[in-house]
Amino acid sequence: MKLNNSFFLAQFFGTVLALACPSHAAQPTPRSAQDPASEINVTADKLQSGNGSNQIEASGNVEMKRGTMTLKADEVRFNRATKDAEAKGKVSVDDPEWKVKSADSIQMNMEKETGEIHNGDLFLEDGHISMTGRRFQKFGGQTYHVDDGFFTTCLCESGAPSWKFSSEQMDLALDGVGTIRNGYFYILDVPVFYLPYGYFPLRTERQTGFLFPEFGNSTTEGFRFLQPFFWALSKSTDATATFDIETRARYGFIGQFRTMFDRNSDFRIEGSYFNESWRKNEQDDIVDRTIADQTIPRDRWSIAGSHRFTTASDWLTFSDFAAYRDDLFTRELIERFDLPGTRESNVRRSRFGESHFGLLKNWGDTFFKGQFNFYQDFIQPDNTTFMRTPQIAFWGRRLLSDFPLEFRWRAEGVNYLRKDNGDGLRLDLRPEVVLPFRLGSRVFGSLAVAPRETVYYLHSPVKSSDRNLSRELVEIRGNVGTALSRVFSFNSLGLSQVKHVIEPEISYLFVPRTDQSRIPIMDEIDRVNRRNVLTFALANRFWGKSTNPMAAPPADSSVELLSPVTTGDVRQMGSVRLALSYDIDKERKGGDSLTDIDLNLKLTPLPYIDFGFDGGVDPGAWNITQARLTFNLTDPRPMLRRTPDPDFNRPNSIGFRYHYLRRGPNSFLADNANADVTTPVDCVMNPSDPRCSNKNTVGNLGANLLYQLHDNLLFTLNSTYDVRDSRFIGYRINTKFLSFCECWTATLGISRDINPAKTSVSFNFSLLGLGNTKTSLK
Repeated sequence: MKLNNSFFLAQFFGTVLALACPSHAAQPTPRSAQDPASEINVTADKLQSGNGSNQIEASGNVEMKRGTMTLKADEVRFNRATKDAEAKGKVSVDDPEWKVKSADSIQMNMEKETGEIHNGDLFLEDGHISMTGRRFQKFGGQTYHVDDGFFTTCLCESGAPSWKFSSEQMDLALDGVGTIRNGYFYILDVPVFYLPYGYFPLRTERQTGFLFPEFGNSTTEGFRFLQPFFWALSKSTDATATFDIETRARYGFIGQFRTMFDRNSDFRIEGSYFNESWRKNEQDDIVDRTIADQTIPRDRWSIAGSHRFTTASDWLTFSDFAAYRDDLFTRELIERFDLPGTRESNVRRSRFGESHFGLLKNWGDTFFKGQFNFYQDFIQPDNTTFMRTPQIAFWGRRLLSDFPLEFRWRAEGVNYLRKDNGDGLRLDLRPEVVLPFRLGSRVFGSLAVAPRETVYYLHSPVKSSDRNLSRELVEIRGNVGTALSRVFSFNSLGLSQVKHVIEPEISYLFVPRTDQSRIPIMDEIDRVNRRNVLTFALANRFWGKSTNPMAAPPADSSVELLSPVTTGDVRQMGSVRLALSYDIDKERKGGDSLTDIDLNLKLTPLPYIDFGFDGGVDPGAWNITQARLTFNLTDPRPMLRRTPDPDFNRPNSIGFRYHYLRRGPNSFLADNANADVTTPVDCVMNPSDPRCSNKNTVGNLGANLLYQLHDNLLFTLNSTYDVRDSRFIGYRINTKFLSFCECWTATLGISRDINPAKTSVSFNFSLLGLGNTKTSLK
């Protein structure tokens, strides 16, 4: 029998004490439904009934069992008419979900599920909640009042709990909120402060109250203190307000508001304000002197948010917006926000702050999308940044009935605006007719023709005659390919068979040359160069079939498999794809007719090993021109326990990543996007000019590690090393300790950033069971 934490014997007695078998021997009580889990066994020195068989009394070493639940007491009485039950003398209840370790007596009305427990010691498995009190009063639902009680979430095997609350009067709602009157907070058995009145969340669900503060220290910003307050406005709406003090830099606040209209519709907005009046020599903190606007203002603010809402007619409206007072805001202050996953690092490294608002509608294979896009450039001046106001697209595909043709189309109109000249309207129309074909059972392919018309209306043309422009193109495509496969016996790595699939393909693209010199460049659509190219591709895929895909899960429910994908029947173990293009026009002119060899490799020989490589190789000099490499290893061993802290429920893991981009003609713009490219440079006279550098564009090595040094000690590392310049771009190291009683955690972290240059030390302390249990590691 599985009960929730509001039981306190109500449901137990409702079935246990319905028996009327005055027997001294342990015997089952039959029920109308012969459910083995509801079978009741009663053992007592004495059993009797009275008052017309309405009163049932059991005394002397009374033990009642129902499924996995056992009640013990010296005496038990139950009145069938009033549904009142009473247990006295050394009362205890044992169940996997809850326990009454000891109580002098329990009185309970089975129908109303109300009653009292005297001098009780209770434990609730869900939330690790331990309570003791002189008197417990149970009201309707899951609400209780405790007189002269103690409360803690510590699971100490011996000695005093690490922390606890005491109170003369305590009101507890097990769905989340506890209230204390005239109480104390104890560390071990020592009271550390008095609480005339206070309230706190009991469960991990969202509850109104102060969250535990965060502390830290920085070499440039001084001591840091953050105090968040969480407000649960309703089941679907909440807000968070955080006060931030950094003694050598700033003070401010962050506000967040979230609501959900339904499962697929939500709204979120967050804003912040920081005053930098405590900061001295802020310009010295700026490392990147190549950005256009290096000003750090005294008053700094931000606003960001998003929404998704589907109307009754299935139109999806959406928005994602972000605006910042200055261009350095995201680099310096984004870590104050509680952003999920890798979003914090992505925002910090982003070139733009982007906002878009729009709507989307689909009719099966036809789509319409309209949106406004606004950009805040963090590197170059905003007056050269294009805004799309608006951008409208209509696209789809349709198979022509009774004819082996597929018709595809895409129409897109956009109004480009920017403060400086060069903006305008553009309409791009691209219908396409595709003829798929199959030759026999092995060879398949398609032929496609796509005429394209692009028309422009320029608001500020260089020449008045260039206000209305157009470009006409046609794209001709074709491809043919096949797939060959074979299955091999393979008794290794937990597999019985391996399937190898080979997919060769040849494709052709032709685009004639057209004059585009009068058309301004607003994005990639404005330049479509002549193409006369053959592409050869070869893909190899490997699939493995498990030896025993129907293996039963572990019998112990406390064991959690960290790699659940191992239970699948067939899984992809790896793939490799090579592609090389041959430019027919360049061959005719005696130029380099071969493009780089595109290489895409992905290996997962075991479910807990993942390796990937995506790059290009110059077939002439056999140099790697670009590369992205990733390697991840996860501990495959099962997790034998769960803790209230989510970080200690994560498997050990280690990962590496490498990003490389070989130097090209415009590589210097990666170091200085605002470099002056209009004046010639003499590299002999001015070797420090970025255009004279021989360094590669990018060469970054990253690593991340999560390792449990002990059941109660966790270590994490996340770092990025610039191989090109031989320096660390940044790193974050955290050590987290989980108390042996599993009721509090302490996290000590150190981080280093170079842009802006600062070293920070942070400390986070959390009482588990109070407030949320989100990860404190990033």
